[in-house]
Amino acid sequence: MNRNSEDIAAIRKLAEDWRAGWLTGDVDALLALFTDDPVVMPWGQPVVRGKEAIRPLYKMVFKDYAIRSETTLAEVEVSGDLGYFWAGYKLRATPKAGGEAIEEEGKSLFIVRRERGSWKIARLMDNSDHVPEGS
Repeated sequence: MNRNSEDIAAIRKLAEDWRAGWLTGDVDALLALFTDDPVVMPWGQPVVRGKEAIRPLYKMVFKDYAIRSETTLAEVEVSGDLGYFWAGYKLRATPKAGGEAIEEEGKSLFIVRRERGSWKIARLMDNSDHVPEGS
């Protein structure tokens, strides 16, 4: 396996670890996948900078919802110490307190960077396939 193939395999593993963290609701596992200076651009929300700013966002989601999802990894590329991957997703968030589940489809773009020998998420942007109500 050449270096580029090894890097692509490592980035694919990062994508798998990302999905596993969401399915188990493990905030610490998710945060461990980020670089030291991450930026998250969630759909319909302001930019979130830094792990400690991301933590309450994820904690709130997992406190209130059980997550199920299907993900389709569409593309993985790498060049030197930078790379990216993007994936489509179908998500079902079921309120733990009861009530109607939220279903969403969209895609996420991850810009990744090699940091201290490991691939980590440096930037993440999500967006929905649906037009917001009232648009």
